[in-house]
Formats: sequence, structure tokens, C-alpha cells
Amino acid sequence: MGLPNGLHHIAICTKDIKGQIEFYTQVVGMELVALYWMHGVEKTFHGFLKMGNSSIAFVQSPETGEIQGIKGVSHASWTAAPVAPGVMQHIALNVDTEADLLAIRDRVRTHGRWVLGPLDHGLCKSIYLAAPEGIMLEFATSEGNPIDAEAWIDPEVVRLAGINLSELHRYKNPPSFESRGGSVLNPDIDAPQMEFPPGRWDRIRKLSDAEVTATMSEPIPPVTPKR
Repeated sequence: MGLPNGLHHIAICTKDIKGQIEFYTQVVGMELVALYWMHGVEKTFHGFLKMGNSSIAFVQSPETGEIQGIKGVSHASWTAAPVAPGVMQHIALNVDTEADLLAIRDRVRTHGRWVLGPLDHGLCKSIYLAAPEGIMLEFATSEGNPIDAEAWIDPEVVRLAGINLSELHRYKNPPSFESRGGSVLNPDIDAPQMEFPPGRWDRIRKLSDAEVTATMSEPIPPVTPKR
């Protein structure tokens, strides 16, 4: 209970949301399903592009346009190149079969995009390309086959990562957890683990969960559908 069961969305900053929407709808074939002001954030809007039961969200604000991307810091120069810790290196989008992988490769190439692959990695087959604003993009398929941990956890890499056998067992068998119905309170910490705009942390930290939901939620869509 309470376990994540897939990607809901990944949010990526952009200074050209129209260009990203053009690429992901026309080149990749995803559907634009939302485009609205970001709740609680001034002068910022975002768009959601649907892929199955999950989405890619692009976020645009005036500040984003002033930040210059630096390869190796803000984004990778190619799909396996290093970047700063905590920064997305590449995003991999799933397709169901190898035939689907070749079909998306055909689609992307008809739009003048160079594509590498497919490469057979054993646990998946993948193709790679560069999307707008330096996003390194992968399409991959495991054709419905689960990953066999006994075959794909390398003892040498386990050792180099500083993981001992007891830890490895815990990582492969995470503990179960019984929900307490949302009754667990936030830890009492002095400094936020995410950096809020000036002045907001002191106010937000004093709010109960119910007050956060009541005062910060914005569930009403910007348009009333005429159906």
C-alpha cells in the first residue's frame, strides 16, 4: 500500500515552451493535455504532454530565459555524458515492442532528427537522440519482460558502490510499511530541505497538513468544458 507504481510526470524547465510542445506533439506524437499558470508560482506556466498514464511537463518562467545552459552542468552533451549531481542526464520513454521502437525511429527521422540505434542492452533495447534545448532523449522497450535482478546486479559494481551484502539484501527486499492513515507529522527541522522563496519557509513550516491543503490547493481548472 502506498507504493509508487509508475511515473506521473517529470517537470523540465524551458525558455521555449511552444518549441517543446511542437517537438513532442509533432515529432514524438504525444498529446498536449494541459497548459496553464503554475499554481502558487508567479509569472510561470507549464504544459503537460501525455504519454500513456504519465506526462512530461514543461515549465516556463522569465527567470528560465535568463539562465544559460552549460553542458556537463545543466544538461548532458550526449546521452551518457556526466552532469552535475542531481541533474537529469537523459529521459527514457517506453514503447511496448521492438516494432514500436522502429516505428518511432521512423517517425522522428522523417522530421529531420538524427537517431542512434537500436542498441540491445539485454534488459531493454533503446534508441537515442537530442531533443530541443539539449534534452537527451531515449526510447526503450523491454517488451513486457521484468528485469532479473540475479542477472543484472553486478557484484563488482556493488562493491565499487560501497554496498555490502547485508545492504544489498535490504535494497533487493525493501521493508513493508503499514499506512498510519496520514497521521505521521513532519519532522521538526530548522532549515528546509527544499529552498523556498524568501520569507515563505517560516510561514509554511507553521502550517498543519490540513492547513497546507486548504490554503495552497488550486483544484479548479482554468476553463469550464462545454460538453
